[in-house]
Amino acid sequence: MIGTGSGGLSPWGYAMLVNDSREASQAYAHIKHPGTRALFSYWEKIRGEKAAPNRDDLDLRQIAAIVPNLVIIERDHLFQTFKWRLAGSEISQLYRQNLTSTDALAGWRGFERDTLKRLFTTVVTGLQPCLVRFHLTTDTDQVIGAELLGLPIHARNGSRFHIFGGIFPLRDISNLDYGAITFLELAAARSIWTEPLPGDKLVAGLNNPDARPPGLRLIRGGRP
Repeated sequence: MIGTGSGGLSPWGYAMLVNDSREASQAYAHIKHPGTRALFSYWEKIRGEKAAPNRDDLDLRQIAAIVPNLVIIERDHLFQTFKWRLAGSEISQLYRQNLTSTDALAGWRGFERDTLKRLFTTVVTGLQPCLVRFHLTTDTDQVIGAELLGLPIHARNGSRFHIFGGIFPLRDISNLDYGAITFLELAAARSIWTEPLPGDKLVAGLNNPDARPPGLRLIRGGRP
């Protein structure tokens, strides 16, 4: 069973004030992995002047190099849970299991699970991207840092939003010998707050108290 811990926060820790005015003006300054940067840039490109792109806007040929790292996370609005609708082959390799159709918050407990749930909810109800950094410990006591980017995308059914994103290990895992992930630890969680354009139909009716999750610092990024 995968366990979690909440001690030993890095300087990029997630217990921070909301909307700190000293925060960097661009999200890119906080993104470490080049694959994460490529994904964020692509999402910015295809959304144009909308708060979020449509699922049909995706042309994965344009980001072929990072397709194995991509995820789609779906929210169950009835039970308020999240599941992996799709998880690429590199993510399955990282976790040493096929995540598709499983609980996206499995293995996370307590405060960390609640933090991620609130952050994911912000993506699909407030249409605000999120950036998460975390550590995975293997059954051979190896520690792997990883970065997760979650981006809102308009589902094909036209009424709901999914999380389109990616998970990128911060070290090469190709030569690591392990069979399972046994421990998860959250290092940081941030919302990338993007101001909607006037008249954007996707956000015209948004007035959700979950849209700005308390206790999380916001990165101001994207176009105003």
